[in-house]
Amino acid sequence: MFPEFSVGSTSSTVTISFERLDCDRVLRFQQQHCHPTKAEQVYFNTLAVSAVDFYLRHLKIETDLAASCTHCRVYQTLMDIADLEIPNVGQLECRPVLPGANVVSIPPEVWTVERIGYVGVQIDDLWEEATLLGFTTIVPESGELPLTQLQAIAKLPAHIQRIRQAKLN
Repeated sequence: MFPEFSVGSTSSTVTISFERLDCDRVLRFQQQHCHPTKAEQVYFNTLAVSAVDFYLRHLKIETDLAASCTHCRVYQTLMDIADLEIPNVGQLECRPVLPGANVVSIPPEVWTVERIGYVGVQIDDLWEEATLLGFTTIVPESGELPLTQLQAIAKLPAHIQRIRQAKLN
């Protein structure tokens, strides 16, 4: 049984407490990396993926964390990747957004990889919550998308369903 989400004031975001996520896995992945910058990147990427995974599973949308490149140490080391595999649909990139940021940064290494979308996940300054800010299907040339240009996260399930239907047809 999944607990209720706390929904943002605009009803276009979803906030998830870290205590609802598998933080042991997040810390295990982080501890596999000696370099502090890489360890921090892996930590935030894994938190973002975990939050989106939790949200989608709550909505009864199947995910496969184990099939995601994010769970492979080699990919973690070589790339700034935060993907979530959605079986029979594709990969969703879950990008962490740190407190105070007004853009979601999408690194070049995931531009050329086929993605069904990119989700902005803001980590609060107390490191207690992740807020799913919204998603996009396009990457601007700069790799930085203003948060105001994200589509409401509530539209993500319909986007996933459209892709699933198209692949079935």
